[in-house]
Amino acid sequence: MVEEEYRWTRVDLRQLDENLVDERSTQWLYETLAKREGESPRGALLKDLADFEERHATIWENLIVHLRRRVPRKVRLREHRLLIWLARVFGVGTVLPILHRIEVDGIGRYRDQASRWEDPAAEEAFDEILADEVSHEIELFEAMRESGRSGGTLRSAVLGANDGLGSILALVVGVAAATSSAPVVVIAGVAGLIAGAVSMAASGYISVKAEQDVYESQVSLQRAAYDVAPEARKGQLAEAYEAKGLSHAEAELVVERLAENEDEFLRALLAEGRGIGQASFENPTRLALYTGLAFVFAGLIPILPFLALPVSAAIIGAVVFAAAALFLAGVLRSLSTLNSFLRSGVEMVLIGLGAAAATYLVGLAVGGMVGL
Repeated sequence: MVEEEYRWTRVDLRQLDENLVDERSTQWLYETLAKREGESPRGALLKDLADFEERHATIWENLIVHLRRRVPRKVRLREHRLLIWLARVFGVGTVLPILHRIEVDGIGRYRDQASRWEDPAAEEAFDEILADEVSHEIELFEAMRESGRSGGTLRSAVLGANDGLGSILALVVGVAAATSSAPVVVIAGVAGLIAGAVSMAASGYISVKAEQDVYESQVSLQRAAYDVAPEARKGQLAEAYEAKGLSHAEAELVVERLAENEDEFLRALLAEGRGIGQASFENPTRLALYTGLAFVFAGLIPILPFLALPVSAAIIGAVVFAAAALFLAGVLRSLSTLNSFLRSGVEMVLIGLGAAAATYLVGLAVGGMVGL
C-alpha cells in the first residue's frame, strides 16, 4: 500500500518559515551574548548554542528549498533585541532564565509540529533537531544557570520600580482626594519619593548583606567542624541524601565525590543537611543603588501629571500612566520568575491600582473630616 503524500497547509508552511526565522534570530542572539561574555566558560557555552541554532536553521532552510518555496529573509526578532538590551544593562546572567524558558517552549512547539507534519523530510528534520534540543541545549542551559549569577540586579530594579509605582501612585491619589491643590500633591509625592527610595535602598542593602553574612558565618562554622570531625559531617550529608531516596551506597558515593572539593562539600552540607541555600554574592551596594534609582524613576510617573494638569485630570493621567508602567514592570518580573508575561503584568496592575483605590477612598474620607 502506497502512503499518501502529506499535504502541507498554509498554516504549516507559515510555521515552517517562522521556524527558520526564529532559529536565525536565536543564533544571532547567542552569538551576541557570547561576545559579551568573552573567553569565559559561559561564553563558550553560548557559542555552542549559536552553533546548534545555525545547524537547525540550515535544516529548516533545506526543507523549505525542498518544498520549492522562497526562503524568508533574515530578521532579528523584537524579543531577541529586548534580551540583548537587558543583557547590556543588567548583565548576561540576568537573561539566562528567560533563554532557558524560550528553549523549553521551543521544544514544545516542535513536538506539536512533529505530531502533525507527516512529511518524511519534516520527520527527519525533527528527529535531528529535537535530539539536539533535548540532549544538548537544555543541558547547556542548566550548566549556565549553575555557573551564572543569581539575576539579583534585575529583581532589585523590578522590586524598586514596583514599589515606587504602587506606593507613590497610592500616595498622590490619596492626597489628591483630600485636597484640590496640585502643588500640595506634588510636594507630598516628592517627599514620599525621596523617603521611599532611601528606605528601599537601605533595606535592600541590609537584606543582601545580612544574607551574605549569615551564609559566610555558617560556612565558617561548618568548615571548622569538618576539619575536626570530617567523617561525622560526611555521615550527616549521606543521611540527608538517603532521606531523599538514594541507597546507602549511592549516598556514600555522592558524598565521597563531593568531599574531593571542600567548598562544594560545604555548600552541599548547608543545602541538604541544614536547609540553607547559597546566598547571592552580588554587590549589595550596587543592588541597593538599582533598587533606589528604580524607585525614583518609577515613582516620578504618577507625579508628573500633577505638574501640568488640573487635579481631577491629573488623577486619571496618573492612574493610566502608572497602570502601563506597572504592566511593563510585571513583564520584566516574569523574566526572572518564568511566569506568564500577561499574567504577571495584569497581576502587578491589579495590585497597584487596588492600593491606589483604597488610598483614594481614605483620602476622600480624611478630606471630608478636616474640611479640605
